[in-house]
Amino acid sequence: MEDAEVIAAFVSEGARRGFAPTLHIEGDCLFYDGWWQAAFRVSPEVFAVRNEDPPGETTALDDIRAALAARALQQVVINPALLYVITYAEIALGLVQWAVWAADLASADAAMTARAGEDSFLNDYAGTGPIKEADYSAELGGARRNAGLPPSVVLSVGVSGDRTTELATELTDCRFETRALGEIEPDMCGALVPTLVLVDATTRTGEEFVMRLREAACGRFLPVVAVTAGGPPLGADAAVDPAAASAAWLEPIRRLLP
Repeated sequence: MEDAEVIAAFVSEGARRGFAPTLHIEGDCLFYDGWWQAAFRVSPEVFAVRNEDPPGETTALDDIRAALAARALQQVVINPALLYVITYAEIALGLVQWAVWAADLASADAAMTARAGEDSFLNDYAGTGPIKEADYSAELGGARRNAGLPPSVVLSVGVSGDRTTELATELTDCRFETRALGEIEPDMCGALVPTLVLVDATTRTGEEFVMRLREAACGRFLPVVAVTAGGPPLGADAAVDPAAASAAWLEPIRRLLP
């Protein structure tokens, strides 16, 4: 995808994942240069645009504003206190400068009030309308591929090396990072920029890792596959049977990859 396509998907299509050379979407946040929060979607009709200079030369902020204006949205308020509450709770971001875009101030206030009143612990969407999950297979040609890397990174936590080797043989568009339980803390996972996290949840330690990952800012938007004999534990998106062959794990994993 190109940057313009990611902006259009974020502003007009409710996309929650998408990658381009300098922009990418994680949930309701649009990032520039892999880390800088350029915009935040409060609801499908209300957006916050960073009101500060970006860390590099880019027209991204102007392009976002133009896309919002094309939807007949306008800047209605600067730095509302309630937005700080939302962005701190959902993307662990402190005090930065924001401009809120909406049809009018009343719509912006209503959307922010509704969003702030929702529990975002498990990444529940709090908007006023449905979000369309877009299929961005072109994401595979995004930032990682441009950098000469496999487009997806699977962080395997507590899973045996033999098992991950078998999975890597089949998932050739993925790079696997393997860590033992206790070797990495959930709030450290973001440093590896994983696309998906595979966790051995056959023990209480593994189950707690999944729940703590969801509490961490870096884990709120990550797909999580739990290795467990039961259904997915709290915080996991899917489960795979530890007694099953690796081939049986492929479909649940592929379904959650971009």
